[in-house]
Amino acid sequence: MIHRDPASLGGVLPDVPDGDFYDTGTWYRVFAETCLDPGDRLSVEATPEGLVLPLRERLDALGPFRGVQLSWLGNYYTCRFGPLQSGTADAAAAFETWGRQVRRREPRPARLVFSALDGGTATLDPLRRGLRRAGYLVETVEDFGNWYSPVAGGFEEYWNGRGTRLRNTVERKERALRRDHRVDLEVFRSPADAERATELYEHVHALSWKEPEPYPLFIPSLIRAGLEAGAVRVGVLTVDGEPVAAQLWIVWRGRATIFKLSYAENRRKLSAGSILTRHMVREAFRSGDVAEIDFGCGDDAYKKEWLPLRRQRWTLTAYDPTTACGAAHTLRRYLPRLIRRRLLGR
Repeated sequence: MIHRDPASLGGVLPDVPDGDFYDTGTWYRVFAETCLDPGDRLSVEATPEGLVLPLRERLDALGPFRGVQLSWLGNYYTCRFGPLQSGTADAAAAFETWGRQVRRREPRPARLVFSALDGGTATLDPLRRGLRRAGYLVETVEDFGNWYSPVAGGFEEYWNGRGTRLRNTVERKERALRRDHRVDLEVFRSPADAERATELYEHVHALSWKEPEPYPLFIPSLIRAGLEAGAVRVGVLTVDGEPVAAQLWIVWRGRATIFKLSYAENRRKLSAGSILTRHMVREAFRSGDVAEIDFGCGDDAYKKEWLPLRRQRWTLTAYDPTTACGAAHTLRRYLPRLIRRRLLGR
């Protein structure tokens, strides 16, 4: 069964009891409504075994060869992607059955691509085994690091465990800021705050070093829908009435992601971003509803100063060499990598 309508995602996707917010119908509806590229087709696929895969179809090409790619419904906004499973006893067998069905389609996809996969869950290995048994050539490569820390004990214990340089700098900067200016810290959690939270966040983002969002409707839509679902918190630090730092956190079922953070570039010396991070982390410890904090996507150097543990996210690509485009990808990408791994003994 395949579903194409973004508005219907909330009723199509199963509830994953231990899932992230990235597994919910709210997340996928916002993403599908704001982040599909020209030519993409939503393809949320459900199998009789209880396997649900939020995907998109898009054109594929390599040189003169043209084909179709079936890939994960995500991009750099997605901190973790996983097929959704509801009552699937043998995940590898379900992936194999689905993979064989995909290979009977017309046109047959040349590649299947899944990124932001968590190697620590029971998804990556069954997906790899199932698609291999279905006849695909499968490879996995490192995607990005996800830095995190459990929320255990009190905030002071956590803070004292951070490096001396970070602690001294943030504490000194905050004392100076509060001595010389009027400082306000506010955290928006209510759906009634959506307009104000979006306005302040986008104001700070526009003053920051960051490029404009490539999908400009995504963040406003995520804030509105996330506040409505009780999954988003927007923190703002103002100095003398001027917003100078803002953060968007996703908090869902005990997991908190520092999803987006910005500060005004012209107030860089204030260290307002770090001061706000410390405040937001303290609030997470005090709230009682957060068991883990992570820093989303990427290995930026500052992240391990705040959250010292790291886990790897992976990209899995499955090539169908019986299609012209899939064969071209196999010769261009899969075989050279396979040969390098064999030569290096990996």
